[in-house]
Amino acid sequence: MEILDELKITLQQITGIADKDLSVLDKLCSVKRYPKKAFFLKSGAMALHSGYVMEGAFREYYTDNNGREYNKAFSFKGDFTGSYYDLHIQKPSLVTIEALADSTVVVIDHKKYQKLVQSDAFWLKVSHTLAHNLLMKKFEKELQLLTLTAAERYQLLQTQYPELEQLVPAYHIASYLGITPISLSRIRAQKSK
Repeated sequence: MEILDELKITLQQITGIADKDLSVLDKLCSVKRYPKKAFFLKSGAMALHSGYVMEGAFREYYTDNNGREYNKAFSFKGDFTGSYYDLHIQKPSLVTIEALADSTVVVIDHKKYQKLVQSDAFWLKVSHTLAHNLLMKKFEKELQLLTLTAAERYQLLQTQYPELEQLVPAYHIASYLGITPISLSRIRAQKSK
């Protein structure tokens, strides 16, 4: 299987795009490997690309003025990564995206992608579908944060990402859930009873 085939299959599942329309991706994409702790995007840098995770894991986080990190999202195999916000405002990034494990990513050049979207109505529709999916995920996360307990959010995260425990340190999971590592330990202990 060609390296881009997995991305193409995912795009077909999300958007219903035909094979013939996917050939353009070969010109927009490259494959890059990120060792553990390498940055896909660093706060203060310009966001120039998005990516599709072929293997590995990433965390997306903000850092406050005191240097404290707040995990916003995780990306695993089969997920897209990148800062949609930073790509579109074209200012230095507010977020950092770091590899949690050795990872392989199909990197999508944003300028080339934007030219395609602006010149092809079909790809504009694909872009809208992808943005819509991203917006729905954001809504779901906000709803979960407001309506579920930390234990319920943790259970849901484990269900969504079975590889979570093997790839993500507990303190990052706790930060993502908005709780302390001690609270996460208590949740885990109650769950194992």
